[in-house]
Amino acid sequence: MTGSEIICPFLSLYGRKEMEMKIIDMHCDTISKLWEDRRSGTLQQLAANSLQVDIGKMKKADYMLQNFAMYIDLKKDLDPFAYVCSLMDAFYDEMERNKNDIRVVKTYEEIMDNEHRGIISALLTIEEGGCCKGKLENLEKLYERGARMMTLTWNYSNELANPNFPQNGTDGNGFPLFDNTKGLTKTGFAFVQRMEELGMIIDVSHLSDAGFWEIADCTKKPFVASHSNARALCGHPRNLTDDMIRVLAERGGVTGLNYYGCFLNERMNTASTAARIAEHARYIVNIGGIECLGLGSDFDGIDGDLEIADCAQMYKLFDAFEAAGFSQDAIDKIAYQNVLRVYQEML
Repeated sequence: MTGSEIICPFLSLYGRKEMEMKIIDMHCDTISKLWEDRRSGTLQQLAANSLQVDIGKMKKADYMLQNFAMYIDLKKDLDPFAYVCSLMDAFYDEMERNKNDIRVVKTYEEIMDNEHRGIISALLTIEEGGCCKGKLENLEKLYERGARMMTLTWNYSNELANPNFPQNGTDGNGFPLFDNTKGLTKTGFAFVQRMEELGMIIDVSHLSDAGFWEIADCTKKPFVASHSNARALCGHPRNLTDDMIRVLAERGGVTGLNYYGCFLNERMNTASTAARIAEHARYIVNIGGIECLGLGSDFDGIDGDLEIADCAQMYKLFDAFEAAGFSQDAIDKIAYQNVLRVYQEML
């Protein structure tokens, strides 16, 4: 079944016109940023804030769904499971406070219901599988509380897997040299199996190259790279190789375009332009096809010189897509339809 065939039943129910420029973004760090700000005495809320994502900005840009990552730094958080539970408490507090505008979703049907009612959907995700401390019961508790996507790692090794390890020195473009040979642990394989059983989407962003290929070999369902670009255009190890893009596409998964300058440019550079994001989009589509690409801004986890300064300015990206020769149908697929197809299958 193709992506367009999956989406058609929804379009027939609610009409093509109202879906023209909807947005699904697979990754932002806004909840973690709000929580850290509160711990330091800065009181901001999801409804309106000085960050890159808030409800007012999302409504202005016509967001359909935002993934909210619960981000954990294992070197800072001595009890990462307790910390992620605190983040989830903060997330649900914001959802309750703003329930007329945004609501948590755990299933595809809930996404569709929110869309019909004009309410933004919020999908809870985990960025750092190490928060589970290697215990499957902790994974299951996170799922019970609504988590529906998780990266196995962030930037450190944990009980489950390894990222691409930075080595001493950099290459000619300023990117860190890295060791990509260490992948999943035995416990990591058990987690991946349980995630597939639960219907929890496996996110390979931040995972090592070796781990990516082990995920591809040991799973059957679609998986995603929620916020990763094309390594051929930017040699940072956080990005995907051509072969990875092909395999992700063949599995029916998607990668989300990341807006961070260091993951976009040929040399280590924090300047981010909409045109450069569109170049990555064109490259990924040429390698894997139009069905394998979505959005993964990494808002509130990125800084630097950002042409798209916050989520209210997403029109700049769609203008850049149009200037790069993407049709409206193709832009719709990247903006929301491809990710929605994965969620329809997995949730």
